[in-house]
Amino acid sequence: MNNLEDKRDIRKKNKKAARWTAAVVAVLLAALAVIAAANAVIDPFFHYHGPYRDLQYPIDNERYQNDGITRNFNYNAIITGSSMSENFRTSQFDKLFGTKSIKVPFSGGRYKEINDNISRSYESGHDPVIVLRSLDYSLLVLDKDDVYPGAEYPTYLTDNNPFNDIKYLLNLSVFFDDSLRVLSYTREGMKTTTFDEYQNWMADSTFGAETVFSTYTLGKPAEREKEFSDSDRELVYGNLEQNVISQAKAHPETEFYLFFPPYSIAYWDELNNEKKINWRIDAEKYAIDLLLKCDNIKLFSFCTRYDITCNLDNYKDQAHYKSWINDQMLKWMSNGEYQITKENEDEYISEIRSFYNSYDYSSLHGDN
Repeated sequence: MNNLEDKRDIRKKNKKAARWTAAVVAVLLAALAVIAAANAVIDPFFHYHGPYRDLQYPIDNERYQNDGITRNFNYNAIITGSSMSENFRTSQFDKLFGTKSIKVPFSGGRYKEINDNISRSYESGHDPVIVLRSLDYSLLVLDKDDVYPGAEYPTYLTDNNPFNDIKYLLNLSVFFDDSLRVLSYTREGMKTTTFDEYQNWMADSTFGAETVFSTYTLGKPAEREKEFSDSDRELVYGNLEQNVISQAKAHPETEFYLFFPPYSIAYWDELNNEKKINWRIDAEKYAIDLLLKCDNIKLFSFCTRYDITCNLDNYKDQAHYKSWINDQMLKWMSNGEYQITKENEDEYISEIRSFYNSYDYSSLHGDN
């Protein structure tokens, strides 16, 4: 009799445990469903749709949000590039060029990452009339598939595989840090980040010679001049052909405004110490020759604005300049100023070669 009662007790306990387990599983599944639904509907990274009018979105995460912006926003022009493009204002660009633009820069972004994002625009049915893009000197002589090692790359957002979207939909970090943040923004009366504000680092930076010189140290001067080799030429060709030129050829309806950013004299100071000035200019000359073969590429350089490049009050390090320079470059480009053409290319190269080779770099360090 006791054995029978014991068995009944065990069965009751087992049923109770099973019901409890089922209830826990049901609660967990319901919670996961809520998280997935919230992440999909609010969609803080714009993976499925653009921003809803009734919600206010913080836009501040380039590599998690740029792909969604490029695919799902309404626009007909793109501002992109490395951090050299982060301080552009789309409001000014649109007034000058008569466009409706987005800004999707990538801090540290190599040519491939930027090109891949531009491709996503066309793949998603957009047909931009203008693409404005920086071409960094420091990233020119790199392998065509090089990527910035300091960045996270959420490929589950940027590929076309719907099955790995679970990494987004069931992501607790996305839910708590991003989806709920959208609701908080909305509840507190904050506004969706504008593209004028997006990734603009001007207000958080310190500028001037003291700051610039603290960002680099000259090593022992090189003994011999670095030559622009055949292998360097192959790198430049591969990088530009895959990540710039092929895009322009595939979309003749788009005008590509490309520019070499005005790096500071401190950048050239380091090149001078390493005996790489002519190497760098030779690489640029070869790049110009390749780029100017495309009729829908308009190429600009502002390296001859020595009033800018030689005034370290304009810089926070060797390359990054104040936002008023971004404003001025837009004005110059809209007017066709400082454009490199087949007719003036040789004169331009000769000028920068002469200036940056003859500059008195020792004067930079007189008080340092």
